[in-house]
Amino acid sequence: MTSHTHEMLARIAVVEDDLDLLDTMLEYLKSQGYSAWGARNAEDFYRRFAVDVVDVVVLDIGLPGEDGISVARHLRDLPKLTIIIVSARDALDDRLAGLKAGADRYLVKPVDLIELVANIEAVGRRTTSFVPLSAAGVIQEEKSKTGSWHLTKHDCRLAGPGGKTIDLTGREFLLLKCLLEAHGETISKRVVADKIIGSRVVNSDERLDVLLARLRKKCRDSLGLSLPIKTLHQVGYAFTAPAVIE
Repeated sequence: MTSHTHEMLARIAVVEDDLDLLDTMLEYLKSQGYSAWGARNAEDFYRRFAVDVVDVVVLDIGLPGEDGISVARHLRDLPKLTIIIVSARDALDDRLAGLKAGADRYLVKPVDLIELVANIEAVGRRTTSFVPLSAAGVIQEEKSKTGSWHLTKHDCRLAGPGGKTIDLTGREFLLLKCLLEAHGETISKRVVADKIIGSRVVNSDERLDVLLARLRKKCRDSLGLSLPIKTLHQVGYAFTAPAVIE
């Protein structure tokens, strides 16, 4: 049992068509003190969600009928709702589609349930640290006040503190998202490489170094700024400036 009090824990809905996996996930979440319920398709989820609102939706993509990407799009504008996709689809295009649809995290099956809970807790901490900004005018005002970097999911762009923006490739976006969600903590190169390049790719660390070098050059050339990523030799990376994910 987790040491958190029941009142502090998120309410969770799991949308998964595999009944065995759904039951396993719900059983584990409840054993950790969470209030959780499940649905096996989008229609059942919407019906239950209308009367039993949750804080976190754990969402499979390959659902019968309406798929998880469509569900995420419908949910993404709800305030303070966290969406975590858990899918067997591990291609870069699938991960980007999930994030653009509104997912806060994208985990690949088979996922360790301890890792799932860690992501639920991490996103919960993040939502208290980052102020959600929606109106363009408010975003611009906050940029001038705080000097923050801004990463936008819907169009894969990075904005510097001065307001200038650059387009990002899929892997550049995933790299920055991974680092920004760590809130300044160092993330190992292996963890980053596994998430954005793949765990079975040869020389993934070297490819990651090349990717970061190109992104640094892009920021210098287009934004006139140095990308605030600290590299710890043979350890990992840390994003060292205030940042917001929108």
